[in-house]
Amino acid sequence: MDLLTKAQPSPQLKKTVNATRIDLRHRCRLPELMDDPDLDSELHHAALRGLRRINVISRSSAAVWSHLKSASREVVGRRLRVLDVACGGGDLVVELAKRAARADLDIELHGCDISPRAVDYAHEYTQQNEISGSHFFVADAIKDPLPENYDVVMCSLFLHHLDEADAKRLLSHMAAACRHSVLVNDLRRTRLGYTFAVVGCRLLTRSPIVHTDGPLSVRAAWSDAEVRELAEDVGLGKARLTHHWPQRFLLTWKKQ
Repeated sequence: MDLLTKAQPSPQLKKTVNATRIDLRHRCRLPELMDDPDLDSELHHAALRGLRRINVISRSSAAVWSHLKSASREVVGRRLRVLDVACGGGDLVVELAKRAARADLDIELHGCDISPRAVDYAHEYTQQNEISGSHFFVADAIKDPLPENYDVVMCSLFLHHLDEADAKRLLSHMAAACRHSVLVNDLRRTRLGYTFAVVGCRLLTRSPIVHTDGPLSVRAAWSDAEVRELAEDVGLGKARLTHHWPQRFLLTWKKQ
């Protein structure tokens, strides 16, 4: 059986996707292939490589970098410690570490993920890129509190995977753990965003996992109003919401 055959969505998922009218007025969370703990390792790694390419094109690191630069100057007398929650393959940590080195800023970047496979992959990827000082560990950011020795706690492209209750738990844990600020980078549920996902995922990667999961992720994404409501409900009422290309948002909250 070739990789494309192994990666095909289940008949039930195909039926659900095809039969459901694409109505982006409301969130629609359907099972994603990357969330399957039994997903073939080769397919999982190929999907991580595909997502890395998409993140580079969409300039995910640029969206949070300006905030990290400012935060590093506001944290006086010590290095800025940053935790990327649900870090996946570690590509964002690597890109930010490269930016910090070019800017000669003292920033230490770590990552955590619920998937041991993702953490192992992130370790290998940072070694391949000769990134020193980064550390990755397994953690369930929904069930368990996060370590409290980080200045900035961020997550990228993770919030849309969660239902409302878990999204609130995640934001609460991030706010409680950070010493300086919380950053949330994620998809916007818009018609243009959905079109970008369908077309872009097929142009930028051959991974059938990404081809399937990309559009599903946009359908599961939060609207601006929904994100603001989530933040307010967990006490982050002064959070700032900005937009960046391609159809993504950045939620920024500073601890007083």
